[in-house]
Amino acid sequence: MPVIDPLVLVRGVHFAATLWAAGTVACIVLVTAPTRRLTAMAGAALLLAVLSGLAWLAVIAANILDVPVIEIGRDGGIWTVLIETRFGAVACLRLGLAVALALLLAAPAFPGRRALLLATAAGLSGLLALVGHAGATPGMTGWLHLASDVIHLLAAAAWLGGLPALAVTLSATAATTDSAAVTARFSVLGIACVGALLASGLINSWQLLAGPGDLIATAYGRVLSLKIALFAAVVAVAAINRYALTPRLPEAVAMRALRRNAWVETGVGLAIVMVIGQLGTMIPGGHMHRKAAQVTSEAAFVHIHTEAVMADVTIALGDGKSTATIRLWREDYKPYVAMRVSLALEPREPGPNPIERAATEMPDGTWHVENLDIPRAGVWILRLTVGSESGAPIVLDAPIVITQCSNECW
Repeated sequence: MPVIDPLVLVRGVHFAATLWAAGTVACIVLVTAPTRRLTAMAGAALLLAVLSGLAWLAVIAANILDVPVIEIGRDGGIWTVLIETRFGAVACLRLGLAVALALLLAAPAFPGRRALLLATAAGLSGLLALVGHAGATPGMTGWLHLASDVIHLLAAAAWLGGLPALAVTLSATAATTDSAAVTARFSVLGIACVGALLASGLINSWQLLAGPGDLIATAYGRVLSLKIALFAAVVAVAAINRYALTPRLPEAVAMRALRRNAWVETGVGLAIVMVIGQLGTMIPGGHMHRKAAQVTSEAAFVHIHTEAVMADVTIALGDGKSTATIRLWREDYKPYVAMRVSLALEPREPGPNPIERAATEMPDGTWHVENLDIPRAGVWILRLTVGSESGAPIVLDAPIVITQCSNECW
């Protein structure tokens, strides 16, 4: 029986809970009057979003620190992830928004409360774009991708995330003129959201796929194709609701069919969000990175990706001294022109002294650090300092697993 990747699971649950919370708030503000039941639903979704967000942070920290989840708090490792990574900064900001949204939901009505509810819910869901593929795309293209992904998330929250609130509202009301008006308002919102999802989805696919053939030829494309198929299914059900059932309201038969279809849409929407959880852990065809050279099983290799530059670092190990080979890339696979490069290796566990050396540029465009004396195997923190043309240094860092030492180990 296949084992579900914990990162895929917590990511999918967090996306589902976040969109559910934001969608419920959108439904309260834009579609129907607030009720105790809907407020409780939004609160439950927020609680699930916070818990799953903490679990997501724990899994990410464990991966970065290369330790079991239970050990992420050792030596302040979790605080390093929170303070020094974009994921940690965004997680802290979104946690604050979740707390603010919970307080607004519990607060009595006051002027501007509805606008604040909507804006806070939009921030909670839209900021997810910063920790996805869009957040790693540089330049003007990156800003377009990021804006498109934010729109995609907001539209998904308002429509798919609002479906449970609509289903609960319809289940709690009889077939009346009021229920028909609620359905009509949600239908208008849904049409706007479907249009936004289609437009932003096309932009995102253009950014993430090398071409239409990737939808079949790559693993990422095939999972994306599943998402598209599920999206088409939920749009088909929504079209039946809009054009076949809504005009017949407030007939009791039409209302029962709408209630059933709302729960069907909710189920398919949940499946879509879980697929999104998988997509976020995969490398898109348009983002495939080429290694500078073949990496042997004895060598240590790490790929570091930032908005400004990405690096492939290979440390060839063996008897005697080791050699580090550094290749710097731009997002479009063109070599990154650096003025200077230095490499530092710091042991994650106390013991050996840190290693810091300047790299030498080679005729083939790579940077080499020769005669590295790595005193012991284990997990080291590799840090590159890249001198850019603008003069401001760029620092890239990541854990790297050294499987053997250069000479006699301690």
